[in-house]
Amino acid sequence: MPDKLLDKFISGKRLNDDELNLLNQFLNNLSYRHELMQYLDSKWQKSESESVDLQFEQLRAKIRTASNHSKVNRLFIILSRAAAILFIPILAIALYFYVTQLTSKELLTLTTQKGEHTNVILPDGSKVWLNANTTLSYPVNYGIKSRDLELEGEAYFEVAKNKDMPFEITAGNVTTKALGTRFVVSAYPESSEIKSSLVEGIVEVEYNNDLTILNPGHQLVVTKDKSGFVVKTFDEQYELGWKNNQLVFRLTPFDEVIAKIENWYDVNIDYNPQSFKSDTLTVRFEQHETLENVLKVISKATGLKYSVENKNIQLSK
Repeated sequence: MPDKLLDKFISGKRLNDDELNLLNQFLNNLSYRHELMQYLDSKWQKSESESVDLQFEQLRAKIRTASNHSKVNRLFIILSRAAAILFIPILAIALYFYVTQLTSKELLTLTTQKGEHTNVILPDGSKVWLNANTTLSYPVNYGIKSRDLELEGEAYFEVAKNKDMPFEITAGNVTTKALGTRFVVSAYPESSEIKSSLVEGIVEVEYNNDLTILNPGHQLVVTKDKSGFVVKTFDEQYELGWKNNQLVFRLTPFDEVIAKIENWYDVNIDYNPQSFKSDTLTVRFEQHETLENVLKVISKATGLKYSVENKNIQLSK
């Protein structure tokens, strides 16, 4: 392994054309991957502790790769960590060389469990808030040639502007495209709807090859068992309540209420949907509200009875 060349590269010294070509060949040579990981690990261990850039730290803590190529993914994480901890801007070029030769099948995945909320900063500076029980995936070369992501669950986005590279989030068969804006997409598998709601800016939403431009305060709603969609206004406090640590219901159908409570408190609720099919709920809960108080309020509003055993709840009328 050309240690001297790597040392010169990391130190920030200028490489001539021959050296740069040699380094590029080295970084793309699979047979040297193991040695490169050892080299970077050694540099990491010898480095002094410093403040870590929030963007890299959040990603390092939350990224879960969807690939089985553990060595390849470990190298990506080591390169990212080295670039963040050692504050060596030139090392980002090495990461660029490495990432651009990976296939689009290599994905990074951010996941929240039931009862968990989090927020991250993507490599391009875009900010994302993930609701409970949500998965967001994107390729390792995100931000280099494209900004394409896939969502299952619910997330709020504040997109970094880049007129040459649209930000595209696909949820089910709905794709929302933006250049720099704020919006929320909701696409839980168990929900009957997929929603794209625009808070600020302009987005283009594609569904079944139909393109719709949304203005602030409007949302596109696709009902999964129907072929069409509707565009309507929405209540920002309702759609973004979860981001503000609030559980908000406004004439919400009972089945949606139950799904949100299960995700919010990480519980399993058993009930007969037919007994509650005509019930709706309008109420606001803060995040610190106990499950017991939530159940009491719902009980008074709908006349239901409930029993709790660990994380299992039984509802009846």
